[in-house]
Amino acid sequence: MKRSECLLSLMSLLTGGLAAGLAGGCGDDGKGSGEESASESASNSNSNTMSSISISASASATETASATDGTASASVSDGSSTAAVPTEGTASEPTGGMTTFDPNDCGESVVNIPIVTPSVMLVLDKSGSMVATPGGFWDHDADDANDDMIKDSDPMMLEPATPKITRWESLWSVVDLIANGFNGSMNMGMILFPSKAAKADYSAVACVVNAAPEVPVGPMSAADIIAAIPPAKADKTVIQGGTPATKGVVAAVAELETAPADQPKFMILVTDGAANCPADAADNTALFEVYDEGLSAALADALTKGIKTYVVGIDISQEVSGTTKDGNPDNTNTYEKLNGVAEAGGVPRPGAEKFYNTTNQDELQAALDMISMQILSCTIDLSPSPVYLDYVEVSVKEKYGKMQVTDCATEDGWRYVEQVNPDDPVRIELCGAACSDFQMSGMIDIQYRCPNSG
Repeated sequence: MKRSECLLSLMSLLTGGLAAGLAGGCGDDGKGSGEESASESASNSNSNTMSSISISASASATETASATDGTASASVSDGSSTAAVPTEGTASEPTGGMTTFDPNDCGESVVNIPIVTPSVMLVLDKSGSMVATPGGFWDHDADDANDDMIKDSDPMMLEPATPKITRWESLWSVVDLIANGFNGSMNMGMILFPSKAAKADYSAVACVVNAAPEVPVGPMSAADIIAAIPPAKADKTVIQGGTPATKGVVAAVAELETAPADQPKFMILVTDGAANCPADAADNTALFEVYDEGLSAALADALTKGIKTYVVGIDISQEVSGTTKDGNPDNTNTYEKLNGVAEAGGVPRPGAEKFYNTTNQDELQAALDMISMQILSCTIDLSPSPVYLDYVEVSVKEKYGKMQVTDCATEDGWRYVEQVNPDDPVRIELCGAACSDFQMSGMIDIQYRCPNSG
């Protein structure tokens, strides 16, 4: 087989294990030396997932190869990998989980490209205000802005608007979509504040939060999350209690600290009101009528541990609350408080509004989608580095190939990231639909081709 017919193929699976065999077939003498067969399996665990890589040399139509000609096989289980070493061709053992090779040699090797799966805790508000009448109901599909119960898009003003639903029902629907949509690309967990044991009582029983999360952070946890949260149509007999957000955050941080140290960690805090139930409350009035300043402190502490927090508000108004004994913090501007909370979390939005404020279900969905996309990186290190950069082909859902984009902000495809220092690894960035498709599927195919390989 000619050197130009060497095809190096890289398959990256965000959620899979890794193993690869490189069969010698493009050696310095220009002759083919084998074919490759590879199989792999990986168990899901709460740890970094590694990309699978398969690099092979294909024979021409007039050449054949036998199993004794350097056929390679590889498998992986529980993070370990093994590969058969051929009797011919060059080979190098992986060091520290990585190995390099010269594509001109096309020897056999096992290579690892780590694509780290983030751990994400959903910290969800289950307070009574999420279903209260009338404040807990909202125009989830934004079809009745003037609140006259007539669909805004009907010029004849005859078609009724869709009935309002509870904020909790919208949150349930969005969590369902996010958890299932990113089930294969994130390790997720979930905690409710307050827990399902909380009661609608003007006492500490309204502030109960589980010490351990309802769903521990882990892979493929969407079904567990949906099973653990109250149903979409839950009413005030289930969705009740105060807003002990700080307690929820503290428990979520403790859970995330159990994840591997080098794994990216995030919280997504979703709430519809001001935090109360402070740990140092002297009495019930202080428990409910005083804003819990400890929330920002808890997020700032989490940030020092490498845990960033995105803050999402559900229909938060820019106004100061009154002094009625109603279970909500007095003289508090929840909008401004959440701006401060978002700053403390380490990933505030640019501009004056630092948290993701949403006024309907579509905006809530868009906010969580946007956050999820930020959590999942579309920049990928290529290690081993390709020698022939102009012959690299990148495919997501069987699209894009060798052609690179020039403007990542407006085009779909991929491009190389500029190397600032000579020692920087070769990186590619996925753009537009290529990025979003990769984030949702966790799959990418990268081929290293030799010149004139076709």
